[in-house]
Amino acid sequence: MKCQRCEHGEFIETQENYHYRECGLDNVTLVDLRVRKCPECGNIMPLIPNIEGLHDALARVIINKNCALTPTEIVFLRKSLGWSGTDFARNMHCDKPQVSKWEHGAVTMSKPYDLLLREMVVSGKKITNYHRADITFKRSTQPHPFRLQLRKRHWREAA
Repeated sequence: MKCQRCEHGEFIETQENYHYRECGLDNVTLVDLRVRKCPECGNIMPLIPNIEGLHDALARVIINKNCALTPTEIVFLRKSLGWSGTDFARNMHCDKPQVSKWEHGAVTMSKPYDLLLREMVVSGKKITNYHRADITFKRSTQPHPFRLQLRKRHWREAA
């Protein structure tokens, strides 16, 4: 395998925390992930096993947090359900401009819509450990950091 950036043929493999921006969220760290680094150009290639399981675990972590969903989390959850913006609007019983406002942060998703989206993720992904009664909403301007770790071939929230 060659480096995609410089075409160097050898990599150094390490195990380290990896800032997983590729999922669309800027606050996700994968703990103790195997990564390959090119010694020539420094290009990093993460080796992410069971990426579907990782995204399911991340969706569970997001819907169980105790504050309102951020715009990027709304987009992530919509995509995790496999919905276009039109599908999302139809399933949320609103119009496409409203979805766009939520996803771009022009307006905050109201609590009833927030709970509906969380419930849809639970139903669509067969997540069983969601407890709606435990959620109390706090407004926050800072994104909540998420740290996930692969344990026995399943992704879980890291301590």
